[in-house]
Amino acid sequence: MDIDISESDLAFEEEVLRNPFKLKGWLRYLDHKRDAPVRTVSVIYERALRSLPGSYKLWHMYLGHRTGQLRGKNPLQFSDEVRKTELCFERALLLLHKMPELWLKYIRFMRVQADVTRTRRVCDRALRALPVTQHARVWRMYLRFAEHVGGHTAHHVYARYLRAWPEESEQLVDYCESHEEWNAMTLALVKVLDNTGFRSSRGTSEYGLWVRLAHVLRVHARDLQGWDVERVMRDGIGRFADQAGALWAALGEWHAGQGDVERARDVYEEAVTSVRTVRDFALVFDAYAEFEQATVAAELEHDVERGRTGVRTALRLVQLERLLERRAFLASDVELREIPHSVRAWLRRAGLWRARADDSALTDKQRAKALDMERETFAQAVAAIDPRRATEGHVDELWLAYARSCGDDSARRTVLDAAVAAPMGSVAELAHVYVAYAEHELARGSVEGALRVLTQATAHAGSTRVDYRDESVAPAQRVFKSQRVWALLVDVYEADGRDSSVRSAYERMIELRIATPQTVVNYARYLEERACFEDSFRAYERGIAEFGYPVAIELWNIYLKRFVDRFGGSKLERTRDLFEQALDGCPSEYAKPVFVAYGQLEETYGLARRALRVYERATRGVANADRLEMYRFYIAKTAELVGVAHTRAVYERGISELGDVGAMQLSAEYAQTELQLGEVDRARALLAYAAQFADPRTDPRVWQQWHDFEVQHGSEDSFKEMLRVKRSVQARATDARHLAEVELSKQPVKSKKPAVDLPTATANPDEVAIDDDDL
Repeated sequence: MDIDISESDLAFEEEVLRNPFKLKGWLRYLDHKRDAPVRTVSVIYERALRSLPGSYKLWHMYLGHRTGQLRGKNPLQFSDEVRKTELCFERALLLLHKMPELWLKYIRFMRVQADVTRTRRVCDRALRALPVTQHARVWRMYLRFAEHVGGHTAHHVYARYLRAWPEESEQLVDYCESHEEWNAMTLALVKVLDNTGFRSSRGTSEYGLWVRLAHVLRVHARDLQGWDVERVMRDGIGRFADQAGALWAALGEWHAGQGDVERARDVYEEAVTSVRTVRDFALVFDAYAEFEQATVAAELEHDVERGRTGVRTALRLVQLERLLERRAFLASDVELREIPHSVRAWLRRAGLWRARADDSALTDKQRAKALDMERETFAQAVAAIDPRRATEGHVDELWLAYARSCGDDSARRTVLDAAVAAPMGSVAELAHVYVAYAEHELARGSVEGALRVLTQATAHAGSTRVDYRDESVAPAQRVFKSQRVWALLVDVYEADGRDSSVRSAYERMIELRIATPQTVVNYARYLEERACFEDSFRAYERGIAEFGYPVAIELWNIYLKRFVDRFGGSKLERTRDLFEQALDGCPSEYAKPVFVAYGQLEETYGLARRALRVYERATRGVANADRLEMYRFYIAKTAELVGVAHTRAVYERGISELGDVGAMQLSAEYAQTELQLGEVDRARALLAYAAQFADPRTDPRVWQQWHDFEVQHGSEDSFKEMLRVKRSVQARATDARHLAEVELSKQPVKSKKPAVDLPTATANPDEVAIDDDDL
């Protein structure tokens, strides 16, 4: 192991001799000799490892050096060097057997050699030496080696791997598929599917594995030995009844591939009548149609060879045509199996038979049979659907369609009688059936029949305190409170001229507390048309007693108008008493139209003084939002009835009672009135009073009015005074706004929204007191 040492090496030799256990010295020496002959570098590595036998870095570099020299060379020609390199790996692993990178480098080196057994043993030793957390790295290389070798070795390696990593079973399936080992692939898939605890690392579902197995059994059936394909397929179909379309199609294609055409047809027939989803049906039916088309094509080719058309070909064509005709009905069967409580699905099913009955190409016997099947479909539907679980519609739609499908009135009555006795999902559905039944009787001219149906619906022997919306009570026990049924009953009585029955029906509706305000109005108008005015007024009063506000105010307005239109001023005291009753307890927000109507009554039939007194009450009895408008109305009526001069008292009381904004607007209007009367000084004082409530920057209307007034009627001094007051009000408003902002800044911030400046009412030190004596 002697090497030639040059003068440039002396410094490095002295360093490694002086400090043989220092790794950096050896690394510098090796870097210096990187271009030296291979033997020289190897000797230095050996010397370094003799001093530092546990250095991972030195071993990694040394093994990389030796394997690099053998890269691309024939292992058989350089067997000695290969053997020496193997011994170096063994020496390194004596102390560093827990280093996964050394094992992986060793495995990569051994894979290049032609000795499969020794390579496999190295992989086994690596798995035994390394901790479990490092096994995944070894297995990746081990499996690539096994797949490259193939045969029994690959299967044994995969068997060991799957015992540790069962969720990777699909890797074995992929390997068998890539090497066309169909028996082994089928066996692997069956084992996976038999393992109920299997969870694929790729996220493949159990159904996906079944589809893959079905594909193998169907396509490579001739290459498989000892497998009962149909039994395996039916096992999958039983497990995935809701996703069995692909499996059924695969089973049918397998039988067709085996040449068993009749058995394939039986499988397809069983499939289209047993699948549960429309998606599976579409898949199976398309496969069935392709199978029949292929069968017809094969028969046609056979006939061409024979030179004539056989009976079998005609039979195949008929079978294909019938299959295509049955598609809509088969799809409907699947839809009903998937959603048996769908009203729309049953209606579509009946519609198919109706379309067939309307087909002029069919014989009368076939059309009659289609009509019978339509009625049978409706009978099956109403028996199959649970009313409370019905979807896409309601059961009453089915019953009414069933009745319409019957050919004669007797059959329709039989169906409708069964419908009103059948359970319904809601009381509205039952009421709909009763109304439709009564309308059917009316359409046939049988008023008595309609009254019999409606009387049956509204009759109730038990307690009338049943809540119409209480779903815990059966609809048949609540239908007597249906407004729709009662409304039709009243209409039938009225059309038939049964006055006493109409009254009894309206009274009964009010007693049952199912009458609406419109019902009360209709009842009252009905009585008016028959000149029963007092009864009509009593109907209004009963309705007002039943309904609270705001509904009662609408009834009062209609009632009072009807009463005034009827009696005018002949019963003035009674009319006044009615208005007082209407206002007694009426909320202020609803009182305005009653006050106005009361005042108009007094204007028309009473005294102006009483009318103004009513309007005065209205200014206090209406809502705050309506008080200003009511004061304006009161002022206008005062001017109209007793003269403009008498409006001053109304203006002054309004200014004192309204808020700042209302007082400002009313003062400005008061000033305009005084100006019309020629009272310039009083108008100026009122404008000065109104201006103190208006910030010139936010509400310039009053200031503009005062400005125009001074231009027309004022002097230079009065105009200057107006400007002085304007500056004073503007400064006061600025100070008030500044104080408000300061107060807001002291409060804790609850939101990032900007503060809104609100108008603030402040006391006016320059306020002008308005008295009649001063004016």
